Amino acid sequence: MSTLDAVPTGIIRFGKEARLTPNPLARTRRLGAALLQLRTERGYSHAELSRKSGVSASVISRTENPLGDPGRKPGLLSVRRLLDALDVRRHSREWTVIEGYAEDAASSRWWDAAAYTRMGDGQRTYALVEAGASTIREYSGLLLPGLVQTAAYARHRVLALTGDAPVADPEPIVRGRLERQRQSIGGGLARYQLVLEEQAIRRRPVPADVMLEQLRHLLDLMVDPDRVSVRVIPVDAQPGDGYAPRAPYAHVTYPDTQDPPIVVVDNVTRALLVTDSVEVSGYAQLHQRLREAALSDADSAAYIREAAAELAATTREG
Repeated sequence: MSTLDAVPTGIIRFGKEARLTPNPLARTRRLGAALLQLRTERGYSHAELSRKSGVSASVISRTENPLGDPGRKPGLLSVRRLLDALDVRRHSREWTVIEGYAEDAASSRWWDAAAYTRMGDGQRTYALVEAGASTIREYSGLLLPGLVQTAAYARHRVLALTGDAPVADPEPIVRGRLERQRQSIGGGLARYQLVLEEQAIRRRPVPADVMLEQLRHLLDLMVDPDRVSVRVIPVDAQPGDGYAPRAPYAHVTYPDTQDPPIVVVDNVTRALLVTDSVEVSGYAQLHQRLREAALSDADSAAYIREAAAELAATTREG
């Protein structure tokens, strides 16, 4: 079986042909799978391939198993040396496809710019997973997730999370969050499906005026529910109507169906990646059950509108 049989090529790079922008993490994973299969088929150990290619065994291992450091970019020269050592004919279809994976994975990303260097490792992981996505299915319990936050809401949340060790300047983190929104919901994302617990709407983790602005922003995003769907699960939803996830998560898919979906789970201190296909599929099923347990898009909009009106009245009275 060839590497191309085992690793679906999806959208292939030939010259400078126009095509969909691929997700760099998905391409890094496909690159690693292709190189791992080639090495296994040739019967080389890491040490043997290292001696033949001149690429260190540790680099070979990290390239084959990229999730240990998902933000790391593969070295194009190292990949070409490995392909030569693995006897892949230059400019063959196999070489072109695998080299394309490496080029996609190593390409420049918006968060590489100096303005975003201090936006935080966790947020950088989210940005990496969201890049080029077609669908994001997200769930949150007590707080509104970064992709729908206003600048003021995000700023207050950053300051609250830092606690006794405040950041010198929260603005780089806020700037990164707003750019993530622009790249996804404001960009090429085909569908965003957010499910919120009622507490995320009623609870006030920020000042009342900031929360009011936030609720109105959420309503603005909900104008086209086929593209941006926000559903609220009431606290009195019946036990059989859905399940309560232990943590916020985002289930992400890509335009190239051969790029495997991935889930990001937020555990407060860092973002955890779930890549096992069975587990990822389980999150997709969970999300559908949560949507069914929630109010409809129209009823959720009415609920948020009512909450905003009550908050506006309270703010005026204050």
